[in-house]
Formats: sequence, C-alpha cells, structure tokens
Amino acid sequence: MAAIKYTPDADVDVHKESAIRLICAPFQSHENGLPEWVKNSADEYARNDCDEEDRVVLIAMNDERRDRTPSISCLDFSGMTSDVIENHFRKWADPDAALRGRRADSIQGGKGNGGKCYMCQMFDSHSLLYTVKNNLGNRYGVVSGSVKFGYFPNPADGRDFRVPNAPRALKKALSDVGCDLELVPARVQDIVEKCSGFTMISGFEPKGLSGRAQFTTLINHLQDHTQMIRNLEDCKVYVILNGKALNNGKPLTLPQIQPLRGGEQAREIVIPEKLVDPAYKTRVSTTDDGKLPQGQLVLRTSDRSMRWSRKGRHTITFRAKRGYIGYVPVPDLDVQSPFRDNIYGECLLHALEPFQQNDRSLLADAPLTRAVRAFIADEIKR
Repeated sequence: MAAIKYTPDADVDVHKESAIRLICAPFQSHENGLPEWVKNSADEYARNDCDEEDRVVLIAMNDERRDRTPSISCLDFSGMTSDVIENHFRKWADPDAALRGRRADSIQGGKGNGGKCYMCQMFDSHSLLYTVKNNLGNRYGVVSGSVKFGYFPNPADGRDFRVPNAPRALKKALSDVGCDLELVPARVQDIVEKCSGFTMISGFEPKGLSGRAQFTTLINHLQDHTQMIRNLEDCKVYVILNGKALNNGKPLTLPQIQPLRGGEQAREIVIPEKLVDPAYKTRVSTTDDGKLPQGQLVLRTSDRSMRWSRKGRHTITFRAKRGYIGYVPVPDLDVQSPFRDNIYGECLLHALEPFQQNDRSLLADAPLTRAVRAFIADEIKR
C-alpha cells in the first residue's frame, strides 16, 4: 500500500470543561469518590518511601449540627508544594500523574482525575486542599458547580504563605472540621505533634448525606470497597465521626476471609501467551507478541458465599505494570459452577494496561479483555 499523506492540525481542539465533566461521570458518589482521596494519600507515602508505621491516613466526617457545616476530610502527613500543585495535581488525564517521575511498586497509579472529580461534584459548598510542606502552606480547591480549580481566596494570600509551626496549623485545621485532637486515636495524636507537613482535603456540605446513620453506612461501604483493598493493606486508615474515633480507635482492616476446606492454598496459574477472543474466535497475544512478560492469575476461596455480604471482595482485580487498573465482579463472568460464589482473586497482566478506564473499574471491551475474561471463567470452572 502506498504511503498515505496528510497534514495534521497543529493542535487538538477540545472543549475543556465538557471533556472534564465527561471524565468525571463515574465519580458521582461518595462510595466511589472517597477511596480516591485515600489512594492519593497512599501513593504520596509510596512516592516518598515512608516507613510502614508512618503511613497513617485520617478520615474525618461530620454530619450537620447547629454549630458546624457537614464535611468529609482526608488527612495524610506528607504535604505538597505549590510546584506539585501547579505542575501535577491540577493536571487532568495525565497518565503519569501518580508517578511524578518516580518508580515505586506500591504506587497504585491513576490519571489524576478521581480525587479532583470527587471534589468538583459531590459537595454543595466547596472542596479545599490545605497542604503544608517546608514551612509553606497552600489552600487550593474548587467551588460547587465548577471544574476550575484555584487558590483560596487568591494566589497572593493562598499560595506559599508562611507556616512556621506545622503541628499548630494542623490542630487548627482539624478543629475547623470538628476534630478535637484529644479524642482522636493516640497514634494520630503522636504524628500530629511531630509532623513537619500534611495534606488535608475537605469537602463541605456533602451531597445526599444527612444524619449519623448515612455517614455510618458510607464508612461500612468504604471498608469493603474494591479500590480500598490496597489502601488498607498499605496504610493505617483511621476514621473519626462527629469528633469520635470509630472502630475502638483502631485502623480499618480488610475483613479476613477464611478459605474453603480443601481450598486453603491459592491457585497460581500462568496465563498462556495466546488466548482466544470468544466474540470472533481469533487468537490474541497476551504479551504484545513477546514484548511483555507472561501474566499470572491467582484464585482464592471463601468458606461462605461472597455474593452479598462480601460483594466488594467478590471480584478478580486486574494489575499491570503501573499497578491496579480495574476489576470484574465474579458474577459477571460466564461461570456455571457451584463454587462460583466462593471465588475471588487477581490477575497480573501488563498487556492489559491500555484498557484501563478512567474510574479503574471495568476494563474497556476489546479482543484481549474478552479473551482474558473467558480464560478466567474457564479456570474458575476447573
């Protein structure tokens, strides 16, 4: 075939605000948005190679009371500079957003959308990123109904202002969202007193949440959310509701899943270099024709049905070179087996990276993703 000649435009013309709103469509719930904030904190700790004991995240929630505005906040003890805010945080759809030029196996990845989308969409007043690092503070965020972020109240006063005492500044910030330091877990108190920096994201007047019961329900969903699995493995996540520590002041943990008798050992299966796309019966490469390593499927069992009470864990999670990229609920796979409701696991396959979608849930439909899903279903049937 003769070479095709054309002259590309000098740029790509995009309606920025409409594109951002389209990107943000999957994050229109607190259940899907709040895990993004926690993930961002976990990734910041990973980028800085923090010790495991120092990877502490505090979630503070307040329902509406006469003397305060309802809010949801997420705090970590890393801190960001104005340079990071302006050259990384504020960028949308950046494939390297989570890495920031670094490489760390524990960085979960993402494209810099989820946390900002949650800030834009799920709070009726505003969302504020308050961060301190190197004795300089920044207040950056967005008001309800807008996707245009900026400094509060303006760049002159909200950017790189002096913060000579980070612990004192943080105590004031916690007090502003209804957190009495004396009532938070001792481990958090200790870190607050010694911190040299922090980042606290707060959303005010959360949409659709009113009363303690609804906030408690959100917390229960959070603990079993698919995208919280890695966060709870990598960090100690504490929760404060109306100023009081939940879970007896202990960090949230993943519910332990007891295996089926006889199925105590996980099955580790090497993924073949070629699989068949069930739609067109064609063979597709799982290694990009040898350029990438072969993958692995790991299947585990649960001693009781996961279909309802363990729904958030009843999945096959997908990981690629940059970390977590999505999942598929096991009930969505074409599996006819009496053990289907007792299976969960993960699939590591670098060739799946291009099929990650914006919300890191289901992978995009394609010959390879269809072939991998069919392969997983067949292995579950065995």
